Amino acid sequence: MNRLIKSLVLMSSLLLLAACVTETTGRRQANENSEEAAILNYQLGVNYLNNGDWQRARVKLEKSIDQDSDNALAYTALGLAYQNLGDKDAAERNYRSGVALQPKNPQALELLAVFLCGDPDSNAEALKLFDRALAVPLSESDSNKAGIYTNAGVCIKMTDLPKAEKYFRAALSSDPQYAGALIQMADVTFKRENPLQARAFLQRYLTVAPVSPEALWLGYEIEQNLGDFRAADQYGLQLRKDFPESIETGLLLEQLRDAG
Repeated sequence: MNRLIKSLVLMSSLLLLAACVTETTGRRQANENSEEAAILNYQLGVNYLNNGDWQRARVKLEKSIDQDSDNALAYTALGLAYQNLGDKDAAERNYRSGVALQPKNPQALELLAVFLCGDPDSNAEALKLFDRALAVPLSESDSNKAGIYTNAGVCIKMTDLPKAEKYFRAALSSDPQYAGALIQMADVTFKRENPLQARAFLQRYLTVAPVSPEALWLGYEIEQNLGDFRAADQYGLQLRKDFPESIETGLLLEQLRDAG
């Protein structure tokens, strides 16, 4: 989710640029002031999102929309704030408002798709939204194709591993160093009983991303499966040392107890 918030931060700078152009068009000062206030409140709202202050983000984003009801990303950012506040109905309403305003905005489409993936009954619609976001040419909107492919794969992974793998491979075709796709490919290939490929993808991931408990636990499982118990022990030791309170460490300790 943090990556998606960063996309909103990027778009806020583009909106600021649009405001500078507006100042040269000779519109009435009152309109300019209203637009500037809307942009400022939007930026403040996104900053609050980055800091996890969902309530203040909601207040600023609602003010921004009151001042400029045509900013699609203000609606999608507000949807994100409501989602984190636990109001799913308001979140969906605002996400859909953003897409309705800008049906070819990859960020708006992706955020609605990510939201819908929380409900298995909405997965089909979510994948269509991901595909719509991916279909937007880079000449029309600078979007993170690797990230969109990866989120689409995560969305479908629980029910369709082969289709998820296609999305992750497409992400790596777009960006071979994209960490999210690398760790997902390691997980999917392991689940599809190809531990050697899983090991290779995990090793690639560890060269471009910080160590995480999820990666160490996956490494432990892969090496156990391959019979390299020394390598598995190294992953396990690092997991217990660096992330003693993690869920993955709990799983490791439970497995070791069961093994006697």
